[in-house]
Amino acid sequence: MKLTTYSLNRLIATRLLLVWLTLSTILGATSYYLEYRQIDTFVFNMASVAAKHFNKPENETAFQGDLNQHRPVVETFLNESRFVGIRLFGSDKQLKLESWKTGASGLLMQIGKHQHVFSDAYVIHYNKIWDNDNLYVQVLIPLLSSNKNTYGYFEGVYAVDTVTVSTFQQRLLVSLLTVVVVIGLASFVLYPVILSLNREATNLSDELLQSNLELLQSLGSAIAKRDSDTDAHNYRVTLYAIRLAEAMGMRRADIEALIVGAFLHDVGKIGIPDHILLKPGRLTTEEFEIMKTHVIHGSQIIQYSSWLQCAHDVVLYHHEKFDGTGYPHGLSGKAIPLNPRLFAVVDVFDALTSKRPYKEPLSLAEAMGILREGSGQHFDPDILANFEKIALSVYGEFCQAELSYLQRILKISVYQYFRTVQRSI
Repeated sequence: MKLTTYSLNRLIATRLLLVWLTLSTILGATSYYLEYRQIDTFVFNMASVAAKHFNKPENETAFQGDLNQHRPVVETFLNESRFVGIRLFGSDKQLKLESWKTGASGLLMQIGKHQHVFSDAYVIHYNKIWDNDNLYVQVLIPLLSSNKNTYGYFEGVYAVDTVTVSTFQQRLLVSLLTVVVVIGLASFVLYPVILSLNREATNLSDELLQSNLELLQSLGSAIAKRDSDTDAHNYRVTLYAIRLAEAMGMRRADIEALIVGAFLHDVGKIGIPDHILLKPGRLTTEEFEIMKTHVIHGSQIIQYSSWLQCAHDVVLYHHEKFDGTGYPHGLSGKAIPLNPRLFAVVDVFDALTSKRPYKEPLSLAEAMGILREGSGQHFDPDILANFEKIALSVYGEFCQAELSYLQRILKISVYQYFRTVQRSI
């Protein structure tokens, strides 16, 4: 599918949008994760600092007795801090004291879903708990004696104040928006840069295509002059071939190869000696055998150009006949590639309808009569049937046309098929 300048610009914009969305999602998720880790650390530290009131070596004696006698102290600490609930466990990990602020009982179900793993080492565990829009941190801290033995555990549920929660949420939002905006601005800045680079690449591609077209024209002109013919023949047969291929619905890649092959079909005549190529009379058997080698010469000439190699089939096989009596290999039927089978029809058609030094042109009706006689012998019947449908229109447009017109129309066709991007008009 060929792209216009507009469709290419839209394609670039669409892909940049997809890149923007993809990177925003990936980097946004990464930023969210890192920011949340920072928030976790901050909130955990707040709860841990508050809980250190209980993590004192002198409290070891109290944990060896009945902790309920210290309930007033625990409840006073509870009421003066942001903890909403406190649990104290002995070294045997059994609950010894539990106290909750009034109205905090609704958290018990949530807390029950987050059971801590008690550790003999000094490893602090914590969980975040959201209850409606309120954030709580459940921490479990081993309590150590002076000789670093664990004599109990403190579990507290710390209520993070709404201002802190709001600040965290704003930080997350700002972080995500920053990622999205920065990537969006980068995409916006890159868009004209990519368009500029694409224009340069397209211009270079056009220059290369123009060079290749000039190469075709030069080779075609050299062939024509070598064969005492005119440039118009190459242009006409190429245009006939394009119109027929389009009428048959052929693939673009095949039409591209057909264009180059049609224009260079007789390039191998450069290698035929003058006394044979320019002989006015009938060739002898030996001379005709030498003449037939022009298709071999042609295939060898184009093999060194990657752009011209697609012409190989037409150059080598355009004198093969459908019944197998052609040359160089005597191929028959569908064993002959499609492009040379098609080209054989338009090549003979142009030879019949063109004026040559040794003959006058035949009329359209006369030429078509001769072609029909060769159906199934020289020509593929199906291809010939398709050509009959367009013969009148192409004959009227190209047969007597000026060389300048043929050159202009062929150039349009070449750009239509070979240009990577079609510029908007």
